[in-house]
Amino acid sequence: MAKLTGAHLFIRCLKMEGIEKVFTIVGDTILPLVDAAEDEGIQFIDTRHEGAALHMADGYARITGRPAAGIFTGGPGFSNAISALPAIYTSESPVIFIAGAAELPQHGMSAFQEIDQIGMTTPVTKGSWMIHDKTRIPEFVATAFRTAASGRPGPVHLTLPIDIQEAEISEEELPQYMPQEYRPTGRPQGDPTLIEQTASLLKGAKKPVIIAGNPARYSVDPTQLQELAESTGIPVFTVEQARGLLDDEHPLCFGYADGALNPTARRFREADVVLLLGKRLDHRYRYGGIFSDSAKVIQADPSAAEIGRNRGVAVGIEGDLGAVVEQITAACKAGGSPKENIAAWVEQLNKDAAAWDAELRAKADGQDPMHPLDVYTNLEQHIDEDTVLVMDGGDYVQWGRSFLKARKPGRFQRLGPLSHLGAAVPYAMAAKLAYPESKVVAFSGDGAFGFYSMEYDTCIRHNINITTVLGNDHTWGIDKTFQVAYYNRAVGTDLRPIRYDKVVEAIGGYTEHVDKPSEVGPAVGRALASGRPSLVDVAIRSGASPLADAMIARRTGG
Repeated sequence: MAKLTGAHLFIRCLKMEGIEKVFTIVGDTILPLVDAAEDEGIQFIDTRHEGAALHMADGYARITGRPAAGIFTGGPGFSNAISALPAIYTSESPVIFIAGAAELPQHGMSAFQEIDQIGMTTPVTKGSWMIHDKTRIPEFVATAFRTAASGRPGPVHLTLPIDIQEAEISEEELPQYMPQEYRPTGRPQGDPTLIEQTASLLKGAKKPVIIAGNPARYSVDPTQLQELAESTGIPVFTVEQARGLLDDEHPLCFGYADGALNPTARRFREADVVLLLGKRLDHRYRYGGIFSDSAKVIQADPSAAEIGRNRGVAVGIEGDLGAVVEQITAACKAGGSPKENIAAWVEQLNKDAAAWDAELRAKADGQDPMHPLDVYTNLEQHIDEDTVLVMDGGDYVQWGRSFLKARKPGRFQRLGPLSHLGAAVPYAMAAKLAYPESKVVAFSGDGAFGFYSMEYDTCIRHNINITTVLGNDHTWGIDKTFQVAYYNRAVGTDLRPIRYDKVVEAIGGYTEHVDKPSEVGPAVGRALASGRPSLVDVAIRSGASPLADAMIARRTGG
């Protein structure tokens, strides 16, 4: 009987979990895993920085709605990769962060590139484990995936020492159970009494809203949310990874559930009943303070720990959000629709949305250098419902977040609560790997682009044809805006005027430079049609975005 290794066992466990691609940079303490992955037909996407690789795993999980994996050598590879982990943790993506390490018996002896990988990952994962025995590899992999995907999703970490990878095993030691046999496969429903209370509140409401957040992305099917909206007539807002769960073009979807980016959402303060589908009452929501004291808040969440956190709620429902949405829909249908009660409310939101769209379009003034909205309004012709839009940080990109529509789940990506600059390029790369037939457009400022610009080499090596539309104002825009507002001067926020199209051209991509608004659309069209990784470098003028203005007003009391 052929001899196999712990590395083969580990890789087969990943395959059973549906992992087909792994993001990495190859290094000493994962060489057995890399070799076994080649035997087992796993595709390796090797990047130019481990941080970019783990961001790619994050992007792949967000975009597909399934767990994704990154594998890194211990010590320095792990240290580079971990730079992406806090962003994944705060964004709640089910990423399996795997690292090698020196031989297990040498741990604690100043072993080769030894650091406390378990201790370092514990604060920013849902679980972190050292695999210390070859026979327990299947158990630890099962635990990792179960933990990452259950409740509110999130990252986990596994360290696999090289001697465990190299240990010989037999066919009899391969996994005996399929994933569906070692985790619950049902959808826990909400308490029926609480569902009835929710339906009663919604049906009696005059100004209700539904807000979908992170975990809804992984448990609510778009058809479920659409049926809830259409059967009740209640307006829906989406935020975080739930953007696109209901198409922004749907007559009952009013876009970003963030008043800093979407003034229509400032009507939340008037809402009398609020149904939260996995949305935390976090700092953006002033810990629940954006709703009036008299508003009846219904909080549905897969984690009991979130219910009533920061603000008391009228109804708290623990359960699978997809199941809960179906239950609420059925209960509302059974007792008559609230549509007549809320017609004036929906009409008001429609007026707000139309006014905001008109205000944004009016800012595209054709002047030189151009306003960011000259960029977004002139390229929207190239965007369809299947296009994946990826937003980095910075003021230039916030205008795009306000203006562009989220059409489908996983196809409108932003950095997340921690706002790790530079991740848009790796996210876009992951999106193109997940949806090779779709157009993928990343938006990045020149500051953010500097983090992972060499990943264009990865794009070329792996034939990942993304398009970045870069806003170039040679400034750390949003921070300079804050400095001037708070201190009446700016320090350390000026960059050099660099032609980033020339940089990407030298790496091997298709590039263009644009100075005039009329050139944006044609240049982006040619970039998308080039069949190559591409970048359009656009000269823009600096200026505070809606998000920056809102943050300044909150801090200064303006």
